[in-house]
Amino acid sequence: MQGFVREDLDLKHLEKNLLFDLPIAAMINLKSIGFCGNFGDPLMHPELDEIINFFKKQNISIFTNASLRNLSWWKSLGGKKNVAVTFCIDGIGGTHELYRRNTSYEKIIENAKSFINGGGNARWQFIVFKHNEHQIEDAKILSNKMGFKNISFIYSDRFDTNNHWGVVEKNKHLYNLEKATKQVTLREKTNTSMGKKWWLNLFKSRKQETIKCIWSEKKKIYIHSDGTIFPCCHIGSILAGKPIEKSLYKKIIKEWKNINLNFNKFEDIITGPFYKEYFLKSLKNSPHPVCIETCDTHNGKLVNRAENYLKY
Repeated sequence: MQGFVREDLDLKHLEKNLLFDLPIAAMINLKSIGFCGNFGDPLMHPELDEIINFFKKQNISIFTNASLRNLSWWKSLGGKKNVAVTFCIDGIGGTHELYRRNTSYEKIIENAKSFINGGGNARWQFIVFKHNEHQIEDAKILSNKMGFKNISFIYSDRFDTNNHWGVVEKNKHLYNLEKATKQVTLREKTNTSMGKKWWLNLFKSRKQETIKCIWSEKKKIYIHSDGTIFPCCHIGSILAGKPIEKSLYKKIIKEWKNINLNFNKFEDIITGPFYKEYFLKSLKNSPHPVCIETCDTHNGKLVNRAENYLKY
């Protein structure tokens, strides 16, 4: 939103061979694959089609702003019965583009129509802000008319430090994005001052063993675009975070190469000391700030996730 690319973020696509070398045949309980695009959009990957075709026996979920590819590609994707696409459309018309910068609402709608007409399983995710909350009912009507399987309305956790964020382009402030009228943030729930990290209050008041790793319980992992295997996408976000967050995590893993597919086999990583020992000990003794922020059993993001899903 600040209009610049983080200098320490490695801009690259996940190498397909790292995925093709995964021991899929031995992973008999692998039921689903999610392409979430933690720092980008899955549709930008030049070899996405090959990757999708590789996971023939798994259900595939793609989260995208859907402003890429042509209509024939979308229609063809709709014919793949193991693929479901969540279209991230945050408003109707130009309102959508206030948050999804440099995307085309009209193209996204045409792409969604092509996917649905091709037999695709389409879902609509609508992030509610102050500037688009008046369009919720219209979005429900449009979703039903177009043939989306469902539409979900969620709040953004970007307001857990401030009630607004500035949108900047070429060092020029354009406007502010503000939280929805009815949204109550975790910062407000924990009585944390604006601009301060609410997880600090959790850390100061926490007792032993208050972190429950939800991704671990669901037997999920996150593979970053550079081949690093993280316990979840939230931890993976530290690769573009503050240096202190990365240094704290490095104390747990000892060395980045230990959990990277470019240097170790998948099975050696997940059965090695990091996942079997170091990470589990850290949750009990010295949890990473992201673990506190996300999975604290009292006021973590995932524990309170239901409050971010709006009932409409």
